[in-house]
Amino acid sequence: MSGIWSVSLFLRSIAALNAVILLIKFRFYDDAAIVIRTMFEIELQLRAIKAEPEIATRLVQGTETHREKRLKALIKRGKELPGGITKEEIAEQIVLIRAADIPGDIQKRQLAEKLEDPELLYEYDTIYSLLSDIAHASPTGLANYLEKDPTSGKITLNPNSSLLSPEYLMALAAATQLNTLDLTASILNDPSPVRSAELRKQNGAILYKIKAVGRI
Repeated sequence: MSGIWSVSLFLRSIAALNAVILLIKFRFYDDAAIVIRTMFEIELQLRAIKAEPEIATRLVQGTETHREKRLKALIKRGKELPGGITKEEIAEQIVLIRAADIPGDIQKRQLAEKLEDPELLYEYDTIYSLLSDIAHASPTGLANYLEKDPTSGKITLNPNSSLLSPEYLMALAAATQLNTLDLTASILNDPSPVRSAELRKQNGAILYKIKAVGRI
């Protein structure tokens, strides 16, 4: 299970990276940040699987827990069901899910804590948290769209603004994807990808430079 799930996560990360590149190209920076958040979640799952392969099974089973909630919501809705599905069919699916005796879902922070990696927890509480603010359209995530004139005090809208710079977003996406690549190879017991260490070093230097000039 760990191998299949890891490859699936890796393929999803490639699609996410391509999306980030396109979004940055067309200046949809905050939307790129939201996709990078997904990439971070993929890396987090892979780190957990590498440390404890059995976690892959729990992650897959966790999707069934969420499916049960959706099925219950469909029945509770009390209206016409989509695609000709009957309430009896949904009820049967719920019974099957419950019969599987699936353990409780693993929360993202639980994964980070389980790894006992201070650096990863720091990234979760800072970078991931900030990306989540953008994804959830929180006041922090939306603050950059408002600009206050220091002289008149008037507030204007700036639709072309972004909480994080495109340079930082691209370097962050690259760093996350390189981690995902190395983790997947390790889980599959494959050799480390060619030039991975070199690319990581180059991207690390770029990230350092971006931070140094305040382009985050």
